[in-house]
Amino acid sequence: MMGKPSRSTFRTRLEEMIASLRDNIVTGKLQPGEYLPSELMLAEQYSLSKNSIRKGLNQLLAQEMIEKVPRVGTRVVGAGLCEKLTLKFGYYPTLTLEANLLQIVDTFKKKNPHIDLHMIPLSSSFFSQNMQEVMERDALDVLTLNLQNYEAFTDTGALEDILEPLQPREGVYSFLLRPFSNAGHLYVQPFTFSPIILCYNKDHFREANLPEPDSNWDWNDVQRTALSLSQKHERFGLFFHLQSINRWPLFLLQNKVVFERDEQGKLILDNEPFRESMRLSLQLFKGLNPESSYLSEHDSDCEMYFMQQKASMIVTSYYSLNHLRKAGFDYDIAPLPYSEEARTQLVMIGLALNKNSNHKQAAQALIDFLLSDETQLQIRRHTLSLPSVKAFAEWSGQEEMSRPSRFMMYRDIIPTFRLYSDMNVTFRELETMRRIFKLYWAKLDDFETVFQRLKEALQQDELG
Repeated sequence: MMGKPSRSTFRTRLEEMIASLRDNIVTGKLQPGEYLPSELMLAEQYSLSKNSIRKGLNQLLAQEMIEKVPRVGTRVVGAGLCEKLTLKFGYYPTLTLEANLLQIVDTFKKKNPHIDLHMIPLSSSFFSQNMQEVMERDALDVLTLNLQNYEAFTDTGALEDILEPLQPREGVYSFLLRPFSNAGHLYVQPFTFSPIILCYNKDHFREANLPEPDSNWDWNDVQRTALSLSQKHERFGLFFHLQSINRWPLFLLQNKVVFERDEQGKLILDNEPFRESMRLSLQLFKGLNPESSYLSEHDSDCEMYFMQQKASMIVTSYYSLNHLRKAGFDYDIAPLPYSEEARTQLVMIGLALNKNSNHKQAAQALIDFLLSDETQLQIRRHTLSLPSVKAFAEWSGQEEMSRPSRFMMYRDIIPTFRLYSDMNVTFRELETMRRIFKLYWAKLDDFETVFQRLKEALQQDELG
């Protein structure tokens, strides 16, 4: 015959009930004016006696979080004397422009005055560390993740021990869910996204009496047009940050490069589409201006030159279009030109919850707010970024800001969206390729020399 439950079991259940009700009130899940379940229902839910339930509710009464309404029930008052709950949110600083994040967070704080939300900007070095140790040390509750940084978590082999599985938000584009999923679980909630696109100065095209880019353009069309638009020492016909992880792999994707691996799991580089892609990446720029290496320092250089009308065409993203909000000239966007096949790289940012957070309910409340109808619509109306929820990305109400006339073009090119992982390659491997090919793009080493150096790096296990 089983013995009676121990006193510690009752105490644990009682503490669980009190903590759950307190968190629900503090985070706003239970709003002032709402009624708690009856004492009988709470007793059944937590396997406690009605007397124990009353003792727990008395603690919340003492903290002025609830009040008894005779012959009606127990009504929520608010956070009362409860101390503020501190939540840490690690975010990409670029989201302050790309998603109006600070304004969105201010709204969340007003709706949840008893959550003390600490905003922590994430540097590039953050993800170069041991993610399990970093998450324990910094105790972030919620953080933003792109695909490259998500890989830092999957590389640990203990993803399920670091990030909390999330319930997919209804209405999010389905193609955004797979990249952030593992073993049937979603670990990062898609927040915003963008394909890589072509952006062009319409005034420059009119002045040169040239047809504007369309979905049928290949890189030869771009090269010919760019040469016509270029003005020596005055303007680039085409400019983009070739070394960016979201730029140079485009040539691999469009040439349908898929790497094979040997028995040790190392990349097999003797791949003709790969060779052809790398040659094309240099050939395009070599033909545009033999005197220039076109090796810019940052993606943002493109938008800077474009805003100064020093570049007629740039390869960019919807995220970066936010740098063009105050453009004093007419510009538009077009699908990315292609080589072998029309393909473009998909870039996305999501939201993750620390599995070991001490405030999971509050953290989930923040994620829910960032994915709410209110927030997703705000991103669509007040930025040039694309929210992850389809209904709001495709919202067609009264516009409050100037947009390219072809802003909704992304819907037509969804079948061309690709990820670097589609090539059976990792972000770290692509970064090593980029580092080694720098001298090739700068025209300081020939292809075969650089290619051999990359093969040696593989043999030395530099990619492992």
